[in-house]
Amino acid sequence: MSITHPLEEHTLRQIRELAVPAAGGLLLAGVSGGVDSVALLHLLAAVAGELKFGLCVVYVDHGLRPDESSAEAELVERLAARLGAVFRTGRVAVREYAEARGLSIEAAARTLRYRFLAETAGELEAAAIVVAHTADDQAEEILLRLIRGTGRSGLAGMAPLNYRRVIRPLLGVTKARLLDYLRERNIAFLEDSSNAERDFLRNRVRLDLLPYLEKHFNPAIRLNLLRTAEIFRSEDELLDDLSGELYRRTVSAPEEAEILRLDSGILAAGHQALQRRVVEMVLVEFGVQPSFQHIDKLLELAAKEGAGGELHLPEGLRVVKRGPLLEFSYPAGRQRHRAGLARCGELSYEKVIEGVGRWPVEELGRTLLVEVLEQAPGPGELIQAEADYLDMAELSFPFKVRAPRPGDRFHPLGGPGSRKVADFLSDRKVAREKRGRVPVLTCGGEIVALLGMRIAHRCRVLDSSRKVLKVTVLPR
Repeated sequence: MSITHPLEEHTLRQIRELAVPAAGGLLLAGVSGGVDSVALLHLLAAVAGELKFGLCVVYVDHGLRPDESSAEAELVERLAARLGAVFRTGRVAVREYAEARGLSIEAAARTLRYRFLAETAGELEAAAIVVAHTADDQAEEILLRLIRGTGRSGLAGMAPLNYRRVIRPLLGVTKARLLDYLRERNIAFLEDSSNAERDFLRNRVRLDLLPYLEKHFNPAIRLNLLRTAEIFRSEDELLDDLSGELYRRTVSAPEEAEILRLDSGILAAGHQALQRRVVEMVLVEFGVQPSFQHIDKLLELAAKEGAGGELHLPEGLRVVKRGPLLEFSYPAGRQRHRAGLARCGELSYEKVIEGVGRWPVEELGRTLLVEVLEQAPGPGELIQAEADYLDMAELSFPFKVRAPRPGDRFHPLGGPGSRKVADFLSDRKVAREKRGRVPVLTCGGEIVALLGMRIAHRCRVLDSSRKVLKVTVLPR
């Protein structure tokens, strides 16, 4: 295919601006069979030759509309074949997942859909995942966030590129324009009947609230929402740069302990707006959801003259004022109970690792860098590595990372057999209060590594290993 339409030129510019993918890479497109995603598929196919990337099309069946999903999957598969793209499909159990976790159908569907896309992208080593969110979706999203409550970053709307390498090249394009594009080229698509169901909040915003606002308040409400999001995004970038500079001058991280120190004297020289953002950044660094109350209390403590003063924040975060310095730490590890810090219970968290990329673990204040290597590292590299390497022969995404639990057992690399994790950590002289901060990596419910300490024996890298999972624990 060649580029013959302004929308195709727009898509080409957007992907180039987002700097993905490299020549010869692969883009993975989520396609449902509706107007937006079918248009996205054809736009990507039109620019693939110019950008020299391959294309994989993925249809995710949510198990919610059995009478329609088979027809959608068949249409998407036909379109992929016609355009020379790889096709993948899979089914996710949305209702069961929502019920088990107390989520809405919308939230459960979004979580499982992105998890499947990420897993497939990891298997195929795709450079990015592309989704078909439009200008209409962006306007709806901003209203949804206002209804639920949000701050400046929330009002910036969906990002064209996020940290999981999900790109949205059509955020500036309306659904009507995409529909015209498909009709001009006589391209078939299907309508999702659930889009008309008012049980879903997003549908009520689209079908009722936005038309009401257009009719009774401002016919240009959608355009104004998009302009507002663009302003907030631009201002956020500037404030991020300025607060980042102040953060670097204000905050230090001593090597001898897992703490951060904030110099209240240097902080006081910055604008109050930047002071708030720096404190917010420190809280995020420690995995605590910032609130106005927490930020205000910390700024009051920073402004207090002389030494002394202490705050106990959620999850066991303690802030102590020592002279001009505020010292942030988890003296007993991150805890969900507000009892005395010395008596807090074990950490409790579980994160799903859906594919390659960077995965923040807020409870630990750490990020996991997950990679899949096509070639096993040499023996010397394995011995000296600051990462964990596992043979992928019998492993697959998704993995999970969590805190150690009572009764946990695994077979340590080089050991004679299965051992209790607690005994292993005790032998390694890990203090009891710090054991909850050792990340446990599991696959299919089985422990495959205590990250940064020891992998399971059966996951060791051999000369015959073809694909190798590399996991590096990084500071946030």
